[in-house]
Amino acid sequence: MITSPSKSVYGLRPGAEEFPLMVVLSIIYPCNFGCPMCPYTDGNSEIRKFYRERGGETFPVELWNRIAEESGRYGAWLRCTGGGEPMLHPKMTEMIEFAKSKGSRVWLNTNGSMFGPHAKNRNNLKRLIDANIDLIEFSMDAGCAEDYANLRPPRGGLVHSAEDWWERQVDNVKAALQFRKEVSATTRIVVSIIRQEAMRGHLDDAVDYWIKEVGVDEVITRKFLTWDDNTAIPIGKALDKHLYSDLEAGKKEPCVWPFERLNVDTLGRIALCGQDISFKTAELFPNANDKSLSEIWQGEVFTWYRAMHLEGRGSECFPCRGCSAWKAGVRDWDHGWLKVLKNSGEHLKKVMSEDLGADVEIFTPKAAESIETR
Repeated sequence: MITSPSKSVYGLRPGAEEFPLMVVLSIIYPCNFGCPMCPYTDGNSEIRKFYRERGGETFPVELWNRIAEESGRYGAWLRCTGGGEPMLHPKMTEMIEFAKSKGSRVWLNTNGSMFGPHAKNRNNLKRLIDANIDLIEFSMDAGCAEDYANLRPPRGGLVHSAEDWWERQVDNVKAALQFRKEVSATTRIVVSIIRQEAMRGHLDDAVDYWIKEVGVDEVITRKFLTWDDNTAIPIGKALDKHLYSDLEAGKKEPCVWPFERLNVDTLGRIALCGQDISFKTAELFPNANDKSLSEIWQGEVFTWYRAMHLEGRGSECFPCRGCSAWKAGVRDWDHGWLKVLKNSGEHLKKVMSEDLGADVEIFTPKAAESIETR
């Protein structure tokens, strides 16, 4: 085993010995937004075209149900994301309700646009919170109308003013917080912002807006990713100019991804990690339609990659040797989703106590216990 500077021991996270802590699901590839930094947006890659040509634009309900049942037995997280807006999936609400009924924990990544303003969309949001979905992450990337209109425009361009477009989405976040309060749900409500050049000088104000004025549980500031040879996105758009300054040096610290997460696309294909958004490593793994996720997770391919990383030989592996995110330290053992859960859980517990007088248990994975917050 290799030890990190913080003396923590690398290896499978607590609870991930038999099954991943998180299953990352590419729910859908079409999107109603045209975000310039999105790796799937037209001009940045041809990934959407790939799935469109193969009839794989949406995740099959039958496969979802099988994965949800298996994940539920382990109390694992299902992360609903992908190349498009998950709530455009016509069965997404029912799928999440089913997963929760089976014991899975659900983290929904969404642009929030499908939660309002119409009554049907608002009702879907209410149903998710009634089902006690564990976390809703609103991808906002801004703290004001002008930045939001530039960074998260609707596909095809603005029809309304930038202010109307912004207020509509902010109202959806506020509605989620209100529904949560009404039913005393323990759903974490968080916002994410990508650390990109367009937010220079605005980032701190945006974080303050969401925390202090809106009252979300956490603001995730994600490092800017280029996704390597999967896209045509240039490194220069990153806010942190030093981030990719030394990518030639060998990397000894293991990447955390193969030790905690497994990625599945709409075709049931498995990818080694979330950096491989084109699923180039899918040919190395069985398909989720043919094997259980626990069999794949404990199989020889994942086992080999983990061993190589633990031996300090990750740079010899494909596609790890060309991974800018790993070499730049974006895939960090002490940060990421577990830290988000710990921070947001502590805030939610405080809110429930102060606003509702309720002393509730907020689930946080055992693997997050040793991670320092704030």
